[in-house]
Amino acid sequence: MDIRKTVTIIEDILIENGKSLPQPVRRVAQIAVIQNPLVGRDDENLDELVQDGEDLGRFLAKRALEWIDVGRVVSVGKGTIVGSDGEPEHGQAILFPKFATSVRETLGIPSVPILGEKLIAAAGSAMKVPLQHVSAGGATDGTMELRVPGSPRADEILVALVLAGTNGAG
Repeated sequence: MDIRKTVTIIEDILIENGKSLPQPVRRVAQIAVIQNPLVGRDDENLDELVQDGEDLGRFLAKRALEWIDVGRVVSVGKGTIVGSDGEPEHGQAILFPKFATSVRETLGIPSVPILGEKLIAAAGSAMKVPLQHVSAGGATDGTMELRVPGSPRADEILVALVLAGTNGAG
């Protein structure tokens, strides 16, 4: 897998619905922009992207934990934007079935579903990543809108993991 760049977006929410929060909520988006190995190939075998998804889940989760304490993670989400030369199945292969499993293993969270957003779009397009609460109830916790200027290029895939919690690292 060829990673062109990584991006970290940190959002600390101090006021919600007009009221100061007793403890800020931190949302961390860890993003990797990778070369899509299937662009230009007449190959329907998605195994390479499934393996990349497993590796990226672990990689992005570890990087996100540099900014948020694992014990304070309350919600998680994932998303992918496939560049215009790719196919919808390319984003699906990255996010399912192994991405979420490697994220859950890295974070030590229960086997709750991790909601995801997938789309094909031009560089600089935005996506809204849905956040799923990690408790057994599995309620949703809103979304985080992400955009990376200039990414993904037509032959790339942007892959994002979002963690939300009640504090920063440490």
